[in-house]
Amino acid sequence: MKTIVTILVVMITTSALAQNPMTQNSDNLELEQEARALTKKYNDQLALRGKQMNLFEIKVEEFLINEQKIRNSNLSTEQKLVELQKNYDMESADMGDILTRPQLKLYKKLKPEYQPIEPVVVKEATDKQ
Repeated sequence: MKTIVTILVVMITTSALAQNPMTQNSDNLELEQEARALTKKYNDQLALRGKQMNLFEIKVEEFLINEQKIRNSNLSTEQKLVELQKNYDMESADMGDILTRPQLKLYKKLKPEYQPIEPVVVKEATDKQ
């Protein structure tokens, strides 16, 4: 009996302390706060359960980090737009593992309003006279 309890405690502790590697590498508090705010906003409509809410927030932060990496990359503007769209679509697809079908349907309806793909800022061209 003690062995089973010990194993359960170790498993629960390990799960609780485990973190997503994408999130671990992020020392950007701003993205974490943005993910939390977006999760709260979605939760008002989706009525996420406790575990869903945590997974949802982690997933949103992961894709915000990806988006930031794409925007800060040396890719061409056109390629950044392609990669941002892929990131956007992958996030929606991954939410299928977290949300129920009705929640996912509503999420996909809300996402363009809550998380639109912002334009890629192009550096100003220098005047050539």
